[in-house]
Amino acid sequence: MNSPSFESIPNNIDTLTYSALSIDVEDGVNILMRDLFNIDISPTPRVIDNVNILLDLFSENKIRATFFILGEIASAYPSLVRTIASYGHEIGIHGYYHDQFFKFTPDQAREDIYRAKALIEDVTGERIYGFRAPAFSIVENTSWGLDVISELGFKYDSSIVPAKGSRYGWPRFSKEIHRLELKSGGSLIEVPLSVINFLGRTIPACGGGYLRYFPYNFTRKAFLAIQKHRPVIVYLHPYELDTDKYPDYFYEAMASLSLARRIPLFFYRVNKGTVKRKLGLLIKEFPFKPIINIINDYEKRSNIPVRSL
Repeated sequence: MNSPSFESIPNNIDTLTYSALSIDVEDGVNILMRDLFNIDISPTPRVIDNVNILLDLFSENKIRATFFILGEIASAYPSLVRTIASYGHEIGIHGYYHDQFFKFTPDQAREDIYRAKALIEDVTGERIYGFRAPAFSIVENTSWGLDVISELGFKYDSSIVPAKGSRYGWPRFSKEIHRLELKSGGSLIEVPLSVINFLGRTIPACGGGYLRYFPYNFTRKAFLAIQKHRPVIVYLHPYELDTDKYPDYFYEAMASLSLARRIPLFFYRVNKGTVKRKLGLLIKEFPFKPIINIINDYEKRSNIPVRSL
């Protein structure tokens, strides 16, 4: 794969700003069973094993991250949430059942998010500042969700991908961390996901499937190019480290799908064995803080730009 035509890269990376690692805590098995087959199962213990891999990796490298957690994970495994918090990581909200905003009315979204926030704040005993929508489903058509998030008392949102995608994305949205003045009269700090320009297109970078699919050198160059201008927001899911075979009931259900619908599922497993190594290389080379700490640094310098939605 050809490297993107990035701008010149500084040599002294020690002087670069902090970036953020963010983890969307969900269980790949129960999400797929619900979304693909309409079979509702509880989160499986695989999510605990995969989160623990991340906690050990971050602890070894003295890294603190932001974990956006589903309410159903906190309900099934409250001790996992407390363990994450005990390591000094920031806890955020990822909704309750991973329902995307386009499936909600505003009142339904408010109820879903409030339920998750109340539960997780009760589990941790701490105020929650940040929210990330399932599947980055805050897009132009669901921008009303930002008002709901603000009304529920969140300080910031990190749901918007400023690029055009097949399932999500808000083209022409600002790439910068900024304060949004909302139509409701409220405000919310937005922390967009990181994107790069590549072959004439704007695409997400440094997280999720892009971390799996691209070679590390591509990700590193993208990281350096983005970090010249703003903090990099790296995201991934615990299941992206899960190389074990899924349960038999998943494959039995998958057999009922047409070949055209089965083929994309194989991409969920591509390069999973490379994620821990790539992530380890990133965190050994670059400095990271939780998202809330980066926002606090911005506020101390009084340089968060303000934009109207």
